[in-house]
Amino acid sequence: MERNAALYDLFMEAAGAVYTATSQLQARNPPPAPPLLLQLRAGLAESPGWFLAQAAEFDPEPLTVELLRVRDIYASERIVAALLELMAGERWLERNSSGAYHLTAFGRTILQQRRTMRAELLEAITPLPAKQLDRLARLMQRLIAASLQSPEPPGVWCLVHSRRRAPMPAAPPLVQLMHYFDDINAFRDDAHMAAWQPFELAGYAWEAFTLICTGEASTSAQVSIQLAHRGYSPTDYNAALEQLVQREWLSLGSAQTYRITAAGRAAHAHAEQLTNGYFYQPWEALTDEEIEEMYTLLCQLRDSPLEAQLPSSHA
Repeated sequence: MERNAALYDLFMEAAGAVYTATSQLQARNPPPAPPLLLQLRAGLAESPGWFLAQAAEFDPEPLTVELLRVRDIYASERIVAALLELMAGERWLERNSSGAYHLTAFGRTILQQRRTMRAELLEAITPLPAKQLDRLARLMQRLIAASLQSPEPPGVWCLVHSRRRAPMPAAPPLVQLMHYFDDINAFRDDAHMAAWQPFELAGYAWEAFTLICTGEASTSAQVSIQLAHRGYSPTDYNAALEQLVQREWLSLGSAQTYRITAAGRAAHAHAEQLTNGYFYQPWEALTDEEIEEMYTLLCQLRDSPLEAQLPSSHA
């Protein structure tokens, strides 16, 4: 089995199938509308909802713009600071004189409400027989434990913080499993950032470069539109792409379109290779047979017709 980005994607697809089922469950019997601030930019990393999850990872330590951008490295300082101020304005966070943000009692209440609702929805879903679900969780738990022992590079900054908001050991198996998917995603972030940061590019420049490499964009305008949520201006992306032309990773052709050069393709491939190397190194903790078993269970979870019943609190 080839250990590449497609295999990592399978984890996210399996998690996505479960979240799709919970969304459909909510649509059949909608809960009370969440606070307006939770609806703002929902689904994006640069959102009050995701920042609230990050606050839980740092708690009782405060959040700062700098700490948030260790992982959300593709976001501008402006957008991060603005969202933190919005959260402070709604009394979810409290800013101290040093510019750090602490969770308030009200913010903790919002967090707990979200956790409770998520647990209730997951409890209503039967994605796999209990024995198979438990087996998948145990395999992933061992994988995450091995990943936590990873050296520098890649380091485990994102993974360690993800584990800090892990559910209690007594939480239902599916709740535990869904957080393991979050952990897998966090360690993939550790691996990928460690792979490309030695190139000494800003995060938004690397992300713009990746869009050109993958064919998702070919002009600065297209990059700016697709990445507008990150908080950078078209001028910022123009400068970033020009920097990559100067580095000879991109060439600028007719109609102001960018093409990846041989040097750029090699750099991108090197980063992808390193990402996979870092990410899959801890997999030595599992046998080939266990990895195949985990792969099969993930496919079954992704493809299972999820059965659901409404939790009593939503009836």
